[in-house]
Amino acid sequence: MSKTVDSLGFQRFFAFRAVCHKVSHLAMPQIKAPRLYRNRCGVFYFRLKTAQQDRKVSLRTKCPVTANIVALQLNAVIERNRAMNKNSNNPNIGDFNFNLDDLKTYEIEFRGAKIKAEGPEDHARAMEALKQMEAVLPEEVSPAVQKLASDEQALLAQVVAHAQQRQSPKVSKVAAEWIMERRLKNSARTVDAKEYHFKDFTERALKGKNPEINELDKSDIVAYKSALLKKGQAAKTIDNKLLSIADFFEYALNQGTYTRHNTNPVSGLYVLTKKERVKQTESYEPFSKEDLTVLFEPLAYKTKMNAPDLFWGPLLGIYTGMRISEATQIRCKDVIQAENGVHYIYVYRSKTSNGIRKVPICDALIQLGFLDYVEEVRQAGAERIFPHRSFVNGSYSKRLSEEHLKYLKARKIKTPDDHKSFHSFRVNVITQLANNGISATLASRIVGHGTEKGMDVHLGYVRDLPNLKQVVDSLIWPLDIQALRYTGDFKDFISNKSKWMKS
Repeated sequence: MSKTVDSLGFQRFFAFRAVCHKVSHLAMPQIKAPRLYRNRCGVFYFRLKTAQQDRKVSLRTKCPVTANIVALQLNAVIERNRAMNKNSNNPNIGDFNFNLDDLKTYEIEFRGAKIKAEGPEDHARAMEALKQMEAVLPEEVSPAVQKLASDEQALLAQVVAHAQQRQSPKVSKVAAEWIMERRLKNSARTVDAKEYHFKDFTERALKGKNPEINELDKSDIVAYKSALLKKGQAAKTIDNKLLSIADFFEYALNQGTYTRHNTNPVSGLYVLTKKERVKQTESYEPFSKEDLTVLFEPLAYKTKMNAPDLFWGPLLGIYTGMRISEATQIRCKDVIQAENGVHYIYVYRSKTSNGIRKVPICDALIQLGFLDYVEEVRQAGAERIFPHRSFVNGSYSKRLSEEHLKYLKARKIKTPDDHKSFHSFRVNVITQLANNGISATLASRIVGHGTEKGMDVHLGYVRDLPNLKQVVDSLIWPLDIQALRYTGDFKDFISNKSKWMKS
């Protein structure tokens, strides 16, 4: 054996150890030699314990292969002596005369790896131990098998690296797909709100950037919430925005585009609990009889509500219970006469699926001249009964909402302390139908609420029957119908198509 340290041999030895660790199913099994121990620093030592004494000697190595070879040789000598002289005492550690300082000067090559031994005598003992180990160790792994294992490890590493480096789609791309799907299930107004909230999130939390979706974390949502709190926004407003962001992440999780976490990062960040949000929701107040008398006072009403939607909108609200977005979207083809002679308005788009319905036109609206007005608009070639209003923020109701609010304040019907608006007409209708003894099932067909489970399908067959016409005719309000009656007030307006988009 050469007494020089072969650096190439060390490289081969450590490479062999690396293969043993990485290809565990092909590596040599670890042989635990008797009387071999490791201290808390990881250094192996040999312990020989008898009834008379307990002796220990450090092997000055942390290498398990080297330590096992030396320990096996020590055990071999001990057992040989016991076999040759059963009456003799166990040999002393000193009997072996190991000079551990010479460990670095002798090397033993074993299956391509060089292992250091302790001088000439230890070298001889190590060689004998290796011969014994050859009998119990499996055959050396062939180069072909080693290459196969190496290729498998390389392939696995590539798969892991690919999974870790796989790019996720951009936030804007996922958001566009999310909004597109939500338009199929939510009302236009709800979708517009979600779109606005998400835009607010990207501006405040992402600073207008467009990162990959997997770059987003809970910390981004926390930063957004903090920005809203510093801005002084109300708790309910903050939660409404967080609910929209949560819906976005819920979509991304279901689509498999957000894989950074398997839970929604918005969870646990709401300011209010669900019960607290419901409690803080401001309910709309109905108009009192006095309010309605002042609101529909003929001279004031015709003077201020001097456009088709401003005039007919509130009247449709108080006699049908329609939402403002439903009343302002009516097309000429949606005003229909059924086979039984009853005229009705088909609500083709609503806040909920229950809102898609047919609402009979009551006698009061007919007396007010509503059907005459619709016919005038139809003859003028307009598609909608209020053709002069454009589609803004998912609805045609923007101008009516603004002007109606101004009118309520001017007539001192609305004060800063109440919650009266166009939606109050809907509250009035629902309340009076209940007071008139109309069943909740029939009333729900007028205002577009859900009914009892199992009733929706069967009631679909009776939507146009006279009993629903009787329901709307039961609505009686303190209005001077003759004084308010439409007498062609908007004929010039209707005939002048250039005004339609300028009013």
